[in-house]
Amino acid sequence: MATEFNDLSIQGNPYADSFHNLIKNQGANFATGVPCGVLRYFIQNFEKDNNFLYIPGQNEPESIGIAAGAYLGGKSPLIYMQNSGLLKSINEIGSLLLPYHLPVLFIVAYRGCEGEDAPQHFITGGITNHTLKGLDIFHTELEEDNIEQVVADTYKFMREKNKPAVILIKRGWSSHNPHESRSEDQKNNAFLEQIEKQENNSYDFQSIALNMCSRMINRSNYTNHKLMKREEAIDAVMDAITPQHAVFSTTGLISRSIYERYDAPNQFYNPGAFGMVSSIGLGFACARIDKRSVVVDGDSSLLTNFGTLVTIGNYQPKNLTHVVIDNNAYASCSEEKSCSDKANFPFVAALQGYPLIYIVNTSAELNKAVKESFSKPGPSFIHAKIGLGGRRDFKRPLDLPYIAERFKQYFKE
Repeated sequence: MATEFNDLSIQGNPYADSFHNLIKNQGANFATGVPCGVLRYFIQNFEKDNNFLYIPGQNEPESIGIAAGAYLGGKSPLIYMQNSGLLKSINEIGSLLLPYHLPVLFIVAYRGCEGEDAPQHFITGGITNHTLKGLDIFHTELEEDNIEQVVADTYKFMREKNKPAVILIKRGWSSHNPHESRSEDQKNNAFLEQIEKQENNSYDFQSIALNMCSRMINRSNYTNHKLMKREEAIDAVMDAITPQHAVFSTTGLISRSIYERYDAPNQFYNPGAFGMVSSIGLGFACARIDKRSVVVDGDSSLLTNFGTLVTIGNYQPKNLTHVVIDNNAYASCSEEKSCSDKANFPFVAALQGYPLIYIVNTSAELNKAVKESFSKPGPSFIHAKIGLGGRRDFKRPLDLPYIAERFKQYFKE
């Protein structure tokens, strides 16, 4: 175990390669997730295979959002993670993948199972199977001699049930040993090269701050203007939308308002999986670079998935417009205060590489910013400050499988 853990070389595993080829034959072409050493051979194959679109997330729930968006964009995605991350993501599985009938494959490192020696994994390992049974999710264990059967059974389940499925992979699942590890000198040299690279690429924060300010346009003085209300902001955004745009709206009143007043097949509502709307939009934008994706987010939603700014900034989808409607509150609950007034969303987005930043607080400015973002390479970040209050009695989107399939078919190539 120790030798396997400390050996960072990846020389290839014929059993992992066989698995990779089999899932490719089943149509798999998109991968996202969070690494685990047990899965290193699988991850290497996703990274080096040009037939896979590979967009890792910052955490497991975000990866589920990315995979969901990729599926809606016509991809056949899979997600890799440790079983601790799987348990962390129960809400996203239960409120996004299952109710929308999104058949996404999970490749999960089965830590804490019998034979493991890391006590921090014992409890999560002990409840992994029970949890998957409770969710009625097909799951099986991968071994050297059952790869073909596991892949066939898993994809058969996903296609018949339109549900996610899980392949569990124990540490030591394969007896393959590359018999090659890096010497200590090689490891030390690699470490020193990495440090030197980081030093050469160190940030000049003063220059970055000045550059950010120069890129921000339409910045309003919030204290001297009467802030628009939520529906005014939504109207301003939706007025800019055409049938060619893919629209993703966040949990709560924003989605309910758009659904009741603007429902159309080019819109995906995210009533559950709080915070994941930006990740869903990112996954779709990467899968369908020919379509403009518009994410209508909220301040509390973005705070819940703050790392999405890092992911979006890193992968630079030129076809993504990210609108954040910010009332400094959990308005869909009981208007409890959020921390958005301290979050500096536009500055963080600029630091992460969004090339176009707008700060607005009137409906005219917001409408103009959205329209302008469509004509420029993104990702674009639009921070729209609004006031509290507004209508609350909107109907809910209830037929979620229909909404997902309608959206997917609408944008089918």
